[in-house]
Amino acid sequence: MKKRLITTSIVLGSFVISCESQPKNLADVSQDKFNYKSISFPSKDNKIRVYADYYSANSKSAPLILAFHQAGYSRGVYRDIAPRLVALGFNVLAVDLRSGEKFGNVPNETFEEAKTKNLPTEFENSIPDIEASYDYARKVLKAKKIIYFGSSYSASLGFYNVSQHPEDYKALVVFSPGEYLKIDQKKIENYAKEVTIPIFLSSAKGEKSTWIDIFNNTNSQQKEYFLPNNWQGYHGEITLSSNFIGSEEYWTALTKFLKTVK
Repeated sequence: MKKRLITTSIVLGSFVISCESQPKNLADVSQDKFNYKSISFPSKDNKIRVYADYYSANSKSAPLILAFHQAGYSRGVYRDIAPRLVALGFNVLAVDLRSGEKFGNVPNETFEEAKTKNLPTEFENSIPDIEASYDYARKVLKAKKIIYFGSSYSASLGFYNVSQHPEDYKALVVFSPGEYLKIDQKKIENYAKEVTIPIFLSSAKGEKSTWIDIFNNTNSQQKEYFLPNNWQGYHGEITLSSNFIGSEEYWTALTKFLKTVK
């Protein structure tokens, strides 16, 4: 893998608060409620295994959503979200990135293995995990249409990853991206310039200033952002949780977009 110079920014405000804690009513995540298959595959740097849950729409030709969590979380956050994406006709691969920890009672197994091997778990260290997920989607799952679905730092990394594989992604869906790190001394907005595929971006109502420059720098002919009208929302993908009545606002906007890229 090409060596990169990567720096992580210190970000204050809603990002820190939201990524370090979970809404109390989401503490218990049932592992038996949903139909998924747990899998693992080698990271791109071959240092650890990457753990994931695969949700099938019972169609190998269905578009595949690569779903990545925010800081401090695990793939468990998608136990509530992925089934709804499946109902819309998408296969979903929800991945544990090594920069994370747990969600409710679902540990981040990729993170745990990295810590056991004394490997760093900063945002940028998740790049080999994302690359491995992309490879698995194409080579093992044989996905023809892949949608990148990221949250917070993994949303930011989405602009980078899509810029590296411009021909292979169908769309980019991101929640609460920001300038949380630099790659090869370049800000995320620089990689955003290379993104031309359809984009859906959303966040909590008060977070627009953290991502608007990134959004404006993209060269997509089909891009939109959504902010809620009736509540403040949450940072990252958790705002889609069925535990929040206001999540339906987000789902309405997201569903409309996904139908255009399916």
